[in-house]
Amino acid sequence: MKTNIILFLCLIIFPWLASSCLDDEYLYDFENQKPVIELPYVNHALTLNYTEGAESISTPLYVNYSIADWRNIDEEIPVEVSVDEALLPEGSRLLPASSYNLVFPLIMTIKKASDVDPSDRGEETGKLNNQSAMETLTIDLRDPGLVSGETYALPLRITDAPSRYTISGNFDTMVFEVTIR
Repeated sequence: MKTNIILFLCLIIFPWLASSCLDDEYLYDFENQKPVIELPYVNHALTLNYTEGAESISTPLYVNYSIADWRNIDEEIPVEVSVDEALLPEGSRLLPASSYNLVFPLIMTIKKASDVDPSDRGEETGKLNNQSAMETLTIDLRDPGLVSGETYALPLRITDAPSRYTISGNFDTMVFEVTIR
């Protein structure tokens, strides 16, 4: 009988004690988290290669909105990307503005979900995903300001986004490098 009473008390007390941790504060506040704007590249530098005799080289420049579902984007998101000379790799020269097609600071706009065609993504359109914006960076290899044998770099940083968004501290920079042959 005594064993039954102890077992009965354990069955009542244990669930009560186990549920007490449900009142704890969360370590991270997911409900008030600000979405993150980033340059969605695996590395922070990309060496652009080209075949001998090429007149230009092109690569996509992306900005991305990290959100679980692109359909939750209810406004256009303008993102400013600028050249940041502090990121210039040692041994590289800054790519002269006359040798590329984009004008910095560059405003790249991520479309709101209602303006996005869900089929408008993938390699055939050049789009990374439905929560990104893309521009094509083209470097004119014939530019007279470029010296053969030198390595040039275009170091970019996200410099502005609406205050409702966080600019990524890990993926806010990208350096495009090219060696002139």
